[in-house]
Amino acid sequence: MCRPFSDIISRMKTFSIAYGALNARLNDGKPFGLLSQQASPLGEMLHAKLPNAFKAVFSAEHGYFGLAAPGEKTSSARHPRWRIPVFSLYGETRKPTPAMLKGLSRVVIDLQDIGVRCYTYLATLKLVLEAAAEHGVEAIVLDRPVPLGGVVDGPMPDGAHMSFVCPAELPLCHGMTIGEEARYLAANIPGVRLSIVKMRGWNHGVAGPWPNFMPPSPGIKSWDSAVLYPTTVFTEAFPALDTDRAGNLAFRVLGAEWMNPHRLIDDVGAAIHACGLSMRAYRWGKTAGVLLTLEEPKRYRPVAAGMALLESIRRRWPRQLADGARDEWLTKLMGGGALDPTAWRRPLAAYAKRRVNLYRA
Repeated sequence: MCRPFSDIISRMKTFSIAYGALNARLNDGKPFGLLSQQASPLGEMLHAKLPNAFKAVFSAEHGYFGLAAPGEKTSSARHPRWRIPVFSLYGETRKPTPAMLKGLSRVVIDLQDIGVRCYTYLATLKLVLEAAAEHGVEAIVLDRPVPLGGVVDGPMPDGAHMSFVCPAELPLCHGMTIGEEARYLAANIPGVRLSIVKMRGWNHGVAGPWPNFMPPSPGIKSWDSAVLYPTTVFTEAFPALDTDRAGNLAFRVLGAEWMNPHRLIDDVGAAIHACGLSMRAYRWGKTAGVLLTLEEPKRYRPVAAGMALLESIRRRWPRQLADGARDEWLTKLMGGGALDPTAWRRPLAAYAKRRVNLYRA
């Protein structure tokens, strides 16, 4: 999604992360831990300013240094310079144990989420909040913008398929920042002590990349990858499809060696346009497919666009698509919810009344 340079410069003044407000909260010297990742500068800042109070790091999927592949388990270790433990929450343990939280007064949470239910930082956030509540540890969330802004789309879970990729009663695209997610989750976590350090100057109507966007995981290589992730994430259930996950266009393209992109465009071009996207034929290596681009953020319906693509591919190339298909994983990603967007309207309207919005325009 191309933006004029003047627009990018203006966005640099649109919001700021409230590091100063967080430092003021932590200056009392009480021991704390940090759930974060190397994509954030916060760990280095806290180690430099509060080395005696900074006692532990917690890491989500991909590990603190972002080196682990999707789904790869990570192990706890010691930070090579800070000499404090880095506790993995994506290995044998996914919820902080009493031993991990021992001696901590609070845990600071600073994760760049993308606003999609199956992106596992949401599940880790939930488990950390639960553990903090159980052990009397305060949780402080440093809020960050979400690439999808206020986009809400996709099925609500059916309740029978809750999992690490469907950890809460939210639509697939839920339109909340990580701070708002925490507030939403806290309503069902007895005893949780939660505070959120809000951003300054941001709201959900800000639709566009920010200049200092850092990839929050190996597959989300850019702002565009994050925004298009909910459109093409269904490909995780279909190994026959390629979304260039390991390449520079991760989640922005969709194709296969056997695909005729022009037939796909003929089938769903109008539907994709109605969802705020454009698409054109594109080839990478031996793969033929389509390149997707967000054109109209106010009309964006990413999950509906993905379901239109899947329906067309299933109809035109059923045998090829079925090769290695994992329908059970698609069910997990969708939380068992309906794949037909017309069935989402009433549940999404009910969700809108419960959704947390700390940044109204």
